[in-house]
Parts: sequence; C-alpha cells; structure tokens
Amino acid sequence: MQEHYLEVLIEAFGIKCGYEGREVLKGITISLLPGELVGLLGPNGAGKSTLIKVLSKVLRPIAGTIYVEKEDIESLSFKEIAKRIGVVPQETLLDYKFTVYDVIMMGRNPYISRFKGETKLDKEIVIESMKATDTLEFADRSITELSGGEKQRVILARALAQQPKILLLDEPTSHLDISYQIEMLNLIKRLVKEKNIGALSAIHDPNLASQFCDKIILMKEGKIYDFGTPKEVLTSKNLKEIFNIDVIVKQHPIYDSIYILPLAKNSKDYLGCDKKVHVICGGGTGTKVIYLLHNNFDISAGVINLLDSDADVCNELGVNAVFEAPFSPISEENYKKNISMIDESDIVIITPFPFGEGNLYNLKAFEYAVNVGKITIMIDGPSIEERDFTNGKATSVWNKLIEKSIVLKSGELERLLDVIYERIGVIKTRG
Repeated sequence: MQEHYLEVLIEAFGIKCGYEGREVLKGITISLLPGELVGLLGPNGAGKSTLIKVLSKVLRPIAGTIYVEKEDIESLSFKEIAKRIGVVPQETLLDYKFTVYDVIMMGRNPYISRFKGETKLDKEIVIESMKATDTLEFADRSITELSGGEKQRVILARALAQQPKILLLDEPTSHLDISYQIEMLNLIKRLVKEKNIGALSAIHDPNLASQFCDKIILMKEGKIYDFGTPKEVLTSKNLKEIFNIDVIVKQHPIYDSIYILPLAKNSKDYLGCDKKVHVICGGGTGTKVIYLLHNNFDISAGVINLLDSDADVCNELGVNAVFEAPFSPISEENYKKNISMIDESDIVIITPFPFGEGNLYNLKAFEYAVNVGKITIMIDGPSIEERDFTNGKATSVWNKLIEKSIVLKSGELERLLDVIYERIGVIKTRG
C-alpha cells in the first residue's frame, strides 16, 4: 500500500473552486499514476477545464489540497511546477514571429538562466521533443503556417521540452479533424507509456476515450460521477445520465475496447405515451423492436437466455427483463416473473423466435396476455411451421392467438409505433 502511494504523481483532495460566487468544482478528489492516460469526460460546464487549471496552479481552489509528488502545490514556485507539469491547452495564441523551434524552446524557460541563455542540453532536449512529436521538419517554419493538427503537435512538443512527469491536456483534439484526433491521441498514448509519465486529458468523444484511455473520470455538475476503466464507466446508463443520450455499448471487433453507438431519439410526435410495453422475445428477434420502443415507452422483456443478443440489448438500454441461464429451459419461477411483468403492462408483443420444449413457457405467457385482455401484437414471419420444434404444439397455439391479436409481418416493423399509437388512441402532435 505504501509502495503504491509513493508512485502517485499528483493527487487532489476535496477540491472546490468557483467564479464570481458560482461553485464550479464541488469537492473533487483524484490521483494520477505514471504510465497512465486518464480521460476526463463530461458535458460543457461540468468543470473539466477548471479542474485542469486548478491542478496546474493557474487557478487557486477555495478549499482542498493538491500534492505534486507528495509536495503541497502551494509550496512550489511556478518555475518548479513548470518542471513537473506540462500543460496543453485547447487553444494557444502565438505571435507570427515565432518559428516552431522558438515555440518548443519556450518549454525550456524554467531551466534557462537569464544570464547564461540556452545551453547545449536545452537544444538537445528540444530536438528530442521534436523527434518524439514528428515536428522536426517544421523547425524553421513560422507557427502560423501550420495546420491545426501540426500546431497541436508543436504545443505538445513544447510541453515535453519541460521534461514533466505530469501532462494536463484540455481537449487537445477539439479543433482537429478525425485523422488528426487519432494521430494526436496515438502520440499522447505512446509518450505516456515510453516516458512513464501520467496524463490527464479532457476528451469530448467517448469513443476516442474508450480506445485510448486507461481510466475514465466522468464529471457532472462539478463532481466526479464515476471513475474506472472505460468498460466499467462508459455504460449506456452512465452516458444517459451524464449526456442525456441513448446509446448502445458494444465490444470493439478489433481492439480490446468498447465502442458507443448513439441512438436517434424518437421525434415524440405523440401525446399520452405513458403506456407500458412487455416484449416476449429471443434469438435476436426482439432487438429491433426494443430499439424502436425504448425511447417512447416503459419497456420490460422476458424470458430471455443470457448470452442471447436480445439480452445484451436489454442490458445495454437498461430494460427491465427476466433472464434465464444460457441454453437452459425456462423455469417455472421465471415464467411467473414473466406473468407479473405482463400484469403490469398495457401492451404485450411477441416476436418470431423459434420454439422448442424449453421455451414454450414464453408462448404460454403470451396466451395468458391474450386471455386477460391485454393489447397483444404478434410479429409474424418466418412462418410458425419453420420455427416449431415441438411437434406442432407451438403451431397450434400460435395460430389460435393470431385470430385474437394484432399481426404485423417482420418486414413491417417500421409501422409498429403507428399501430400501437392508433390502438391506444393517443394524439399525434405533428407530421
């Protein structure tokens, strides 16, 4: 435990800070370790930039303590801080007179004596920083001649020339196109690992954060909402809470990371959408139905076997569902849970999944919904005969229920919302 503490590069306890009487940071506690790139995510106004300014002593907190390599930041001069902490701001205004070499040499200011000027060592460190950031070819060019991505690499090189153990980056990719964003974060990640420095970077894109960051801090309204690995923190529930967006979180097919797919919000063209919908599904047949409904209705689902893609969607969207063990028949206990959810619902939908002896309970549950007078919708196709592996039992029940339910073909799912709204008699507001 003591050994871990000795590795901490910067840590802050109970940091509060504000402007003009408005509290922006409300008790932030964080720490940063060497070799670690930590992403700082949150909506505008969450306090990300303020936190970076406080950690670099640009702003003073109104409460709390910051330690840089176990020394109170208040005891360190700005020159000493500049030797330990490199900062890459969102925007840097530089005079047209400066060459790229001049700009990067500015990173050596904490080390340069006003009487001796630049030393051979200073020049060697600047050249090394330029090589590390692939900016050596720009050395004699004016900073104003460079593209946005090239300028950001120069500013990063200037920070590296300070030989810091800590990098604080305030959305270093915010004004760059996607190729430069990836290039910049690749570079930062590589430098963090090669030089064993700790980096805290505000990042606005959760997909980039998930790919490049070792840890993620989620901020909301001046507080830390969650902290951990990208897989632990970037959940659909957290992103809904922080950014008010609905997303699907998936395992990346190439990298050992996740990726996030935003879901378009339904247009809310209707009034009175307070009904509860229960979806009986499986085998991936419920995925599209759940996507279509989840923004406008309180949804439940079941019984679904874990490892089924329908189960994954329910978990990703936070849908209340009854789950069964993988490849296991539906238990009587879970059948009863399914019935309870049906009792609480206004509409029950069944999708065209295959039936075997192990999941006939799901068809029995839908039959129950029909018998108690719920609004019932059957998505039909492929034909029940192709999906029946129960020697005709499922076919017999399915065909009887079709006569008492609303039936949509699987190719007509785009009509599902309109069919539901028409059936429950809600008012269309536009369109």
